Amino acid sequence: MNDKPLSCTIKPAVCVTADTKGFHSGCKIVDISFPSIVNPEVTDENVEIGEIRFQNFYVAFLTVKAKIKLTEDTPREGPQDQGWRVALRRFPLMPDPHGETGAQDSFCLTRKHFSCDLSNIVSVRLILQQPAPVWKEFKMEELKLFRSSNGVRVPPLPTWVTEDDKTKVGKKELENENTGVVAEKNSRAEVGVPDIDSLSASLQQLWALAEEASSNQTEESLGRYEVEGCYDINLLAYS
Repeated sequence: MNDKPLSCTIKPAVCVTADTKGFHSGCKIVDISFPSIVNPEVTDENVEIGEIRFQNFYVAFLTVKAKIKLTEDTPREGPQDQGWRVALRRFPLMPDPHGETGAQDSFCLTRKHFSCDLSNIVSVRLILQQPAPVWKEFKMEELKLFRSSNGVRVPPLPTWVTEDDKTKVGKKELENENTGVVAEKNSRAEVGVPDIDSLSASLQQLWALAEEASSNQTEESLGRYEVEGCYDINLLAYS
């Protein structure tokens, strides 16, 4: 079994910004080049991608664009075609960008997810999107590209991808046989530990209430122990 990743150079993620100070675009771009290709126009090196594996870190949507080597037999998409093809468009890595589900799952995307054949590749561009302003830091970790997935056993899909709310209870893993997408959810169900999604939603709601209360504070005395100019002795504290 040959499970050796392709030799490639993964450049640091570049955040899409604007001139506005403090602007949060929620979009990053990761470019991947192949050092074995010195001159893409004349080389006979055929880079083929069969799998993309990575560890998610709060990326909500993933778009994969690949630049192919144009030849005389390559179908053109227009007179200004530069060889860029969209292999994957806004693939959801998190069911809810504002929640925690899927935020740190391991994913493995195979040929069945790509809308085009990833062969004769010159470079790859990954577009990471996180529209939720809560998660300002998002990225992909342990990113690896593989030529083929034949004979390679990959972990199953996260449960939120393949199960509804009723079947999620009591199950940890499920493989989607229709699409072949596989991923592994890094979670453990322990006795006495609340559900992480419910806990996250409750904490976010509590934080929102605390922010609302702090913004509506008044400088006037509340007079909570005073009733018509008098004090109730039962409400006073004794030391």
